[in-house]
Amino acid sequence: MEVFHKALQVGMLKLEISIIDRSNTILYVSPEEYQQVLLNPYSVTLTARDEEDKRIWQTPVMDDQGNIKYYSTISLAIEDARNKLGESGEGLEYDEAAGETQLKILLIEDVPEDIELMSMTLKKAGLDFQIKPVDTQEEFAEALTQYKADIILSDHATPQFNSLEALSMARKVNPVIPFIVVSGGVSEVQAGNFIRQGVNDYVLKSDLHRLPLAIQKAIRHGNNSLATREELLSKVEELTRTNKELENMIYGVAHNLRSPLNSVLGLLDLARQEGISLSKNLAHYFQMMESSIRKLDTSINDVLKLAKNARHETALEKIDFRKLLEDTLEQMKFMKGFDRLRKQLDVTQACLFYSDSYRVSTVLNNLLSNAIKYMDNSKPDPFVHVTVDITREQALIHIKDNGIGINKTYLSKIFSMFYRATSQSEGTGLGLYLVKDTIQTLKGTIEIESHEGKGTSFMISLPNQCDTIWS
Repeated sequence: MEVFHKALQVGMLKLEISIIDRSNTILYVSPEEYQQVLLNPYSVTLTARDEEDKRIWQTPVMDDQGNIKYYSTISLAIEDARNKLGESGEGLEYDEAAGETQLKILLIEDVPEDIELMSMTLKKAGLDFQIKPVDTQEEFAEALTQYKADIILSDHATPQFNSLEALSMARKVNPVIPFIVVSGGVSEVQAGNFIRQGVNDYVLKSDLHRLPLAIQKAIRHGNNSLATREELLSKVEELTRTNKELENMIYGVAHNLRSPLNSVLGLLDLARQEGISLSKNLAHYFQMMESSIRKLDTSINDVLKLAKNARHETALEKIDFRKLLEDTLEQMKFMKGFDRLRKQLDVTQACLFYSDSYRVSTVLNNLLSNAIKYMDNSKPDPFVHVTVDITREQALIHIKDNGIGINKTYLSKIFSMFYRATSQSEGTGLGLYLVKDTIQTLKGTIEIESHEGKGTSFMISLPNQCDTIWS
């Protein structure tokens, strides 16, 4: 980020001196290199232009060995620039105290983990800031007048209000304060609406490395930069076209793959019916072919679910957890081992619960089917126990089984895409990744405990969106 820029006329030449703070721009370096950047963050660039403003040469300040030289403070960078320029540099001055004012951030966020993650991201980028988190309209209204923030970061939806309502409140107090939406999921429709309403930028929580640069850009350009908004709108339109093309491609490829797969499955079934005297080997080959085809079909279906989770808006509706669990298990009754597994459902639902029924069903389907797939057949009483406790604020879901369990070595990777923690896995490696992705979309959390040979427990928290429905 450029922190100092000055032009000096020297004879027929115009010299430009620019000082860059590298700590705000270099994000992808090793920890050792990053520490060095923080110790010596500033670099000086000298540019010479002729009377027609044409650049003649440009070079960073070098040391005696010809290496680019960095400085621990802007004052040292200014001093070195003066030395290089001689008498021409005597007019270089910089008010370091005024130039390094701490950035005041007002943050609308109700998830403590997200607040900590954003703070860590900004610290890593070298920003000097103080942050004030709020999660109610009353706190936000008070902070607008009392805290005097330089920029506002806002989650799109909190239990009390959303980002556009917050933007409206902020504009009444300070019409030009930069405002950035930081959300767990933003569709291109929402993004376009944000920009048209006057939001400076939007950053996905899964893409937080963009946040420091977005803040710097918003502070630099301010809210009245029409060009910046037009640029963002252009990006949104491009994102819309790209997402539409990608969606069409995914569904087109899925259709083209699933149609012949279904045809092959049909032909296999006919061959079985007609080939009564099939040899034992041939029957085994048919079974292997069917198994491979069904695995491929499952892979295609998982990719479609991922695409749907990423693209579709959250649709809030009333959820009856007991019925949803019973319906989910009903769909699995033909799975191998289903009848042997003891299923226990304990649901305490004293109030209404609202969330996205399709996404909640996706989570339950994946976790319960895993309990069936990976049950321990050596145990006399294989079970899966599901408890659900509904409050006004959230649904706490606990799914526990006594299956084969997971080696502790693999637990940190269990939610990674295409990761399989056991050689017994018959899945695509997308199931638990989809579960985590879906829960994050719902602004929930998931934790896992597992011991190899003993079983696995998933603890899930999903926010109750009933206040959103009735507000």
